[in-house]
Amino acid sequence: MFSIFKRFSLSSTQLVIILSLYFATILNYAFYREVISLQSFNVNLPETYFVLTIPLVLFCALIIVIQILSLPILHKVIIPFLLIISSAISYNEIFFSIFFDKDMLDNVLQTNTAESMRMMTTSYISWIVILGIIPSLLYIATKVKYKSFLREIMTRIATILLSMLIILGVAKFFYQDYASFFRNNKNVAHLILPSNFVASSIKKIRHLQRENIPYTQIDVDAQQEKPDNYRHVTVLIVGETTRAQNWGLNGYKRQTTPLLAKRGEEIFNFSKVSSCGTATAISVPCMFSAFTRENYDAAKAAKQDNILDILQRSNIDLMWIDNNSDCKGVCERIPNKTVINLNLPEFCRNGECLDNIMLPELDKVLDEQNEKDLVVILHTIGSHGPTYYERYTKEYRHFEPTCDTNEINRCNDQQLVNTYDNTIVYQDQFIDKVIQRLENKDNWESAVFYVSDHGESLGESGIYLHGAPYSIAPDYQTKVPMIMWFSKAFLKNEPFDFECLRENSQKQNYSHDNLFHTMFSLMDMDTDLGSYNVHLDILAQCKK
Repeated sequence: MFSIFKRFSLSSTQLVIILSLYFATILNYAFYREVISLQSFNVNLPETYFVLTIPLVLFCALIIVIQILSLPILHKVIIPFLLIISSAISYNEIFFSIFFDKDMLDNVLQTNTAESMRMMTTSYISWIVILGIIPSLLYIATKVKYKSFLREIMTRIATILLSMLIILGVAKFFYQDYASFFRNNKNVAHLILPSNFVASSIKKIRHLQRENIPYTQIDVDAQQEKPDNYRHVTVLIVGETTRAQNWGLNGYKRQTTPLLAKRGEEIFNFSKVSSCGTATAISVPCMFSAFTRENYDAAKAAKQDNILDILQRSNIDLMWIDNNSDCKGVCERIPNKTVINLNLPEFCRNGECLDNIMLPELDKVLDEQNEKDLVVILHTIGSHGPTYYERYTKEYRHFEPTCDTNEINRCNDQQLVNTYDNTIVYQDQFIDKVIQRLENKDNWESAVFYVSDHGESLGESGIYLHGAPYSIAPDYQTKVPMIMWFSKAFLKNEPFDFECLRENSQKQNYSHDNLFHTMFSLMDMDTDLGSYNVHLDILAQCKK
């Protein structure tokens, strides 16, 4: 069958280069089209020059990946499969503007035969044959000339290293532009072939693995051990993208937290706190789980009780109020509400809202005629970038000039820092307003506990935003602010040495690992439970 192609004979490296070139130039047309529509090249704007390097970077990245995938014999199955699937996806990307991610993969897998047949048009089949099947047959028929084992390995390593050097060379000049563009346009990555299909498949497999893990309840006998009849009310504020270095209470050169600072010793500010991750999807589930950062497993955590489940089992009322994308699975089993759906014009624009939209919802929960103990979680949008300028109102625009664009790499350092600092000023007033709602409740032992999920890079060393691998992430992304406030009744009745707590807050190192265990003390929980660790309970360290 393939006799017509037997004259084709290439080395493994030549074959990889040709295949990478085919993917980079032909199958990724939709990707380039989208890039140009979002960021056109302008010879008069040096910051747009990075667009010219994208095909080269993609070509080199494909060489690295395909070299790794090109295992003897197996590559004759793997590569043709990717070619055919990629050709099918490219058709839908080009003609239907479909972005291929895990959700789209789910749709494909759930499509029945009738629906699939309606997709089989002449043009669609022709496209797959010309761009997928024929190249696959050519690939299968091509004879690969392998070198000796050692020379083959060395050649592949050399090719990979050369490709990496080219990518690093481009990054040296255009890293900021790449980081800003792809952070502001996350969906563009779902057009890159074949990585979108491979990444979506991996996510799907992980999701299926997680679904197969049996759910585990922990601390099934959890209950409170209250020494008095005061109602306990804790409001836990989960911050977003606020870094410790720009937190006024931490000694920052600017007072970005003037209202909290005005409260003086009412506020316990923890100056040395580390996050569990550098992105919300890691940090939020981690901080509420019984796992520490060192042993955190996302799949296991998703299938196990978190601190909110334990509190709810103890007959404590809970409510999660969300002004972020979602609760990352943490609030699935407790009452919850997403305020973004309210779309109130005084707070919201383009699908995002200012954090003060949560205050009326908090009032509703606090005003309910219910004497049960209560924990309310307010999940803020905080200082989330890159549109920092949308995180505060004109009233809190204390520092100018500002960076009023999502292309933050085009702003100078001062504009960017000014805008980011304004987001913290807004958070300061939000936290203060939460405290105001509790401080006059004399018959409540109440507390406000604020901690951000991760930090943020603002262009230091050419790095922006967050999400860097934890092992190499700068402190700007892993050091976060954390504070506590307690009502007069709490300070008077609870068995803690608060001077000890104040001293520890400035000297001791803390992290998201402490949240799970500290909630036991905040809500007078029985501590004779398997998941509780007294050494990670911030308050227990100062128990009288």
